[in-house]
Amino acid sequence: MATEPDLLRDARWQCAAAPPGATDDPAGLARLPLRWIPADVPGTAAGALRRSSSAEPSSAELDAEDWWFRCGFAGPGMAGGSGEPVGPWLMELAGLATVSDVWLNGEHVAHSGSMFLPCRVRVETLRPQNELVVRCSALAPLLAERRPRPRWKTAGASHQNLRWFRTTLLGRQPGWTVTPAPVGPWRPVSLRPWGSHQLVHRSLDARPSFTDRGGTGGAVSVEIRCTTGPEPAPVATVDVGGICVPLTVELEGDGGYLVARGTVSLPGVEPWWPHTHGAQPLYPVSATVGSDHLDLGQVGFRTVEVDDRDGGFQLVVNGTPVFCRGGCWYPVDPVSFDASDEETAATLALARDAGMNMVRVPGGTVYEDDRFFAACDRLGIMVWQDAMFAFLDPPDDEGFAAGVTEELNGVFSGLAGHPSVAVVCGGQELEEQPAMFGLSPDRWPSALTDKVVPAVGGQLLPDVPYVTSSPTGGDLPFQVDAGVCHYTGVGVFGRPLSDLRSAAPRFVSEGLAFAVPPPNETVDDLCGGARRAGHDPSWKRAIHHDTGGSWDLEDVRDHYVHVLFGEDPALVRRHDPERALDLGRAAVTHVMGEAVAEWRRPGSPCAGLLLVGLRDLRAGAGWGVIDAVGRPKAPWFALARACRPVAVLLTDEGLNGLAIHLVNDTARTVSGQLVLSLFSGDHCLETAQRDVAIPARGGTTVSSSALFDGFRDVTYAYRFGPRHHELVVASLLDEQGSLRSRATYLPGGPNRPVQSEIGLQACLEPADDQVWSLSVSTRRFAQFVAVDVPGYRPADSWFHLEPGGTQATLLYPQRSPELARDRAPVGQVRALNSLEGARVAT
Repeated sequence: MATEPDLLRDARWQCAAAPPGATDDPAGLARLPLRWIPADVPGTAAGALRRSSSAEPSSAELDAEDWWFRCGFAGPGMAGGSGEPVGPWLMELAGLATVSDVWLNGEHVAHSGSMFLPCRVRVETLRPQNELVVRCSALAPLLAERRPRPRWKTAGASHQNLRWFRTTLLGRQPGWTVTPAPVGPWRPVSLRPWGSHQLVHRSLDARPSFTDRGGTGGAVSVEIRCTTGPEPAPVATVDVGGICVPLTVELEGDGGYLVARGTVSLPGVEPWWPHTHGAQPLYPVSATVGSDHLDLGQVGFRTVEVDDRDGGFQLVVNGTPVFCRGGCWYPVDPVSFDASDEETAATLALARDAGMNMVRVPGGTVYEDDRFFAACDRLGIMVWQDAMFAFLDPPDDEGFAAGVTEELNGVFSGLAGHPSVAVVCGGQELEEQPAMFGLSPDRWPSALTDKVVPAVGGQLLPDVPYVTSSPTGGDLPFQVDAGVCHYTGVGVFGRPLSDLRSAAPRFVSEGLAFAVPPPNETVDDLCGGARRAGHDPSWKRAIHHDTGGSWDLEDVRDHYVHVLFGEDPALVRRHDPERALDLGRAAVTHVMGEAVAEWRRPGSPCAGLLLVGLRDLRAGAGWGVIDAVGRPKAPWFALARACRPVAVLLTDEGLNGLAIHLVNDTARTVSGQLVLSLFSGDHCLETAQRDVAIPARGGTTVSSSALFDGFRDVTYAYRFGPRHHELVVASLLDEQGSLRSRATYLPGGPNRPVQSEIGLQACLEPADDQVWSLSVSTRRFAQFVAVDVPGYRPADSWFHLEPGGTQATLLYPQRSPELARDRAPVGQVRALNSLEGARVAT
């Protein structure tokens, strides 16, 4: 994009709250007793209050008042003697939440009724000193106005009339993690010269022409819309990967915009893959209009299809079925909505490091910007993108549909060309809600999700599959064994772990909801310590609960603590709150590991698992596997082991023994040796091995019965006498004998007696300037070994370690490199079945 000066780049913003309708224009602000506080733009009112160390506001308080934002700025030629001409200028307000008005130097220049639509204003003249003012009107009085009744009422929103407003439900969902409703200019505000061909719209369509799914040719269709420059008919070209072609240029009406279109053919392109399956080649796209250079981003080439035979839902990328795994994506900073690029990229990198290859942006959140999708393109993470509709009945109204069409045209044109975009969905629970409300099936569909959204998607994202709602499919839209589902069997409904198989989900687009305690470092730093965790009001604000019940996700987690470990979490919390947290971490870690093993194994009917949340919205026991400050939680490590491209997975087949599943997402056959070892006490009882070859982008299953010369009750299903062994370890070694993947199985289940000590030891040594290597060993079986080193993220943790075993893991600094070099790691290694841990220190 042209890098012309932005007159608002260094503007200092303020904001203040006023009673609704206290004044209808900025001139009246001086008469009001307002408290102006500094504000960041892009940002929100809640972000400004946080910056000023004010008390955390409730969403009801934020929506009950008018919020005014203002800044002063120098006109052209006044700052630095730059001497630019006076206008025209393009003022762009990329997102205002939610019903907003804009004044420049006292003149009303724009009105917006949607959080998701940008405002663009042509400014003809500026003064030496200027004032820009934005009012975000109080939403509460607008919600109170009488409107047509919906077909159903939902408990998933604080007010039924929110369905008429194009705004997020974040902060307005009763029972969810408590976050403030976003109010204010949450997206950038800029003011640049009109005559420098400012890009206001771009649409890219990258079409591959793969033969046998290998790299051959491709074509990129480009359409850009930008402001006019000094030349009446400028020459325009587009460059894709070094191939340059001319664009046709035409003026658009009398609005001062020009549109340029063209297509570039590339003789040889390589396919883009999710990172679990291959590489992510990207091709830069840029345009030149007159003398201005416009950066249009990058494109990738891939095909995405859905195999829905037999009622299933299987994504097929470049002709290859893909098991999708990941989580639902929520804003990294749900207060200001302005997380840094570095923090967003770091969160996505943690998803990739955990073997995840997909994130879903749910319909009750917000659309992410181009930087998010560019990061997903680079990292090889697919995106399931909901339209921003959730829980509420979308109005069947012509004017509302026209606004949504304009919104989706802007959003989907921005997504076009991003190879990471893999699914577009009409919204969140838009069929489940009416079905659960008791409406007949003919009343489940919505004109928006059945016609409007797919029509725009079909035009701008023709190669991306469309799903009407999440969940959908089956006789009921929330049926688990058809289409896509929100799986809550093991979890909210307290089903036994056997339900993971008997429910036979086809694709879990949202599931496994638990309150997951964050690492001890976060508990101590941000939650007041373990003794405040559990029932402190600030702790509970992070935990989801259904509004119709008196339980929350901690109760769900504690149910499985009792089922798996035979302990009463409430009693443990009284006398040993640290262990209570560890039991909760271990329970969720065990459940998520079992779920991935069951659903990813060869022969499983399931083709995907997206966790209900990837990252917490606030500090505490949220449902994410990454906490609110970006630290991985205990189940993240289990997912990282089970979701890697080449992995060993174990399932208990009862009388049929232990099934050892070997999966391989890579493009090459993986050969090596499978080793199965049985342990008891402090030694290995027996080991068996065989050579294996795992087909490319496939898998194979080996029964434990096929490895031993004779009967071994590996799963302790026959129960002929006392249990022979307490731990089974399956290891996949490569052709050089190095460990590639391992998985463990406990024949007696995870409930193990706690011993005074098990011989746990830790040895630390530097690996390079910033990274340390930690070697953990044990004399006896160590269960759920947790590496707890403040300031550092372990590559692996929360693993089982066999008697006499040693496991090395790297420690990555989460603080500045300078501190990492000046201070060696200090912490501890502990195991759930041992009272005594091991100190980590040099």
